[in-house]
Amino acid sequence: MIRKDCFAIIALSLVAFGCSGVQHPVQPDVVEVTLPASADRVKAAVTKVLAEDDYCCVDWDGSQLKTSYRGEQPSIWDWLVRGRLGVVRSQAEASVTEETNQSSRLRLQVSSEGKQTMFDSWGPTTPQVPQSAQNKLRLIKNELKIVQTTYTTDTFYGAK
Repeated sequence: MIRKDCFAIIALSLVAFGCSGVQHPVQPDVVEVTLPASADRVKAAVTKVLAEDDYCCVDWDGSQLKTSYRGEQPSIWDWLVRGRLGVVRSQAEASVTEETNQSSRLRLQVSSEGKQTMFDSWGPTTPQVPQSAQNKLRLIKNELKIVQTTYTTDTFYGAK
């Protein structure tokens, strides 16, 4: 028969070992694609999309772009959100290289960091869907008007 103190020690060690797991490193969200547009048009589209999404310092250095952290919408509750509930902040990096006169290679990387309370430190996390690289690429393609399929109400719901 197992004594109660031995049972407590075994249960405590199972909980301790169960809670301590190996953290998997979070990789930045990266998308690489060739677009059928000149490098200048792609740069202009990337600048517009990132600036409209409140990324700060959207300035190109040749063919490279690195933004500072995305600005959040200001509100009177910022102290509570940032201090108690946790936040996610993201940065974007882009590079555009011209392949031909009418095509360019775009590499877009979105890195996100998050924390849960004001006592935690910032750590890498997966980007939220609106800030994901795939969503940014979709917005860039929309800006360049190179979407694969044009969706209208008739094509979405089916023509009658």
